[in-house]
Amino acid sequence: MQMHGEPPRRSSATTLYNRATATAARVKASAAGTFWNRLSAVDFINSSLMLAALALMCFLPFLIVLSAAAGRDVRRSIIIRMGLNHQAAAAVDGLISSGQTAVTTLSVFGVAWLVFGAFGMSATLQSWYRKVYDEPPSPGAARILAAQALWLAGFLAYLTGQVLIGRQVGSFGGHVLIFVAEFGFAVVFWTLSPYLLLLGKVGWRAMLPGGIATGFCLTELSVFSALLLSSSIVSGDENYGPVGVVTALLSYLIGFGVCIHLGAVFGRIWNERHESPTIPRG
Repeated sequence: MQMHGEPPRRSSATTLYNRATATAARVKASAAGTFWNRLSAVDFINSSLMLAALALMCFLPFLIVLSAAAGRDVRRSIIIRMGLNHQAAAAVDGLISSGQTAVTTLSVFGVAWLVFGAFGMSATLQSWYRKVYDEPPSPGAARILAAQALWLAGFLAYLTGQVLIGRQVGSFGGHVLIFVAEFGFAVVFWTLSPYLLLLGKVGWRAMLPGGIATGFCLTELSVFSALLLSSSIVSGDENYGPVGVVTALLSYLIGFGVCIHLGAVFGRIWNERHESPTIPRG
């Protein structure tokens, strides 16, 4: 015998399903939904993991050797850039070599590998920006390599500038001034980076919203690093040894990659919504 309450239950379930579907559609069409869909389209999590691994295994050794050849210690630069306390600094010192031995024993193959790893950073970012701005690969290997080399030189200058700014850190008020200076420096660099790596196909003015967003995200990462990264490194070192320190550094590098994705995607969406359906050229 059919229960009298059954049709209302089915009707109620259908109504709930329709409401949920409509809500999901509205969320997907919203600014937050569009932003998330764009991030997912460029596979930002896996891409950030790949960049972090590349930075740790290839770019960091390049920095160590380059700093040692210039008579500097990259460990001090890392400590200053990340705002680490004394305990975390000691853990990083115990993990990373000064690089002096590597400079004196480096072979031709070793030099080639370090350069290849460094160029891997610029090539990876170049592919990211192509995806975000829907740009096909450009013909002409020489122009591409020149752009990657110029970006790499600029990135080294950017890191050096960030470290020089970080040397001025003092009280919390001093931190605020440092973060403001780092933000301005980051906006300039991350506005020009996609313009350079895309060979000028997208105008630098179109890159400015993304540069501002990237600078903001990276400044927030610096705040996080100054407040929490030291304790994470110390805890990892106490519980797991060098592996724990590597894990903490890797998490910072993953966050770095996520910040670049967030900024670039935000900039693209901003252009589409506030300027025109197409990205300004030239």
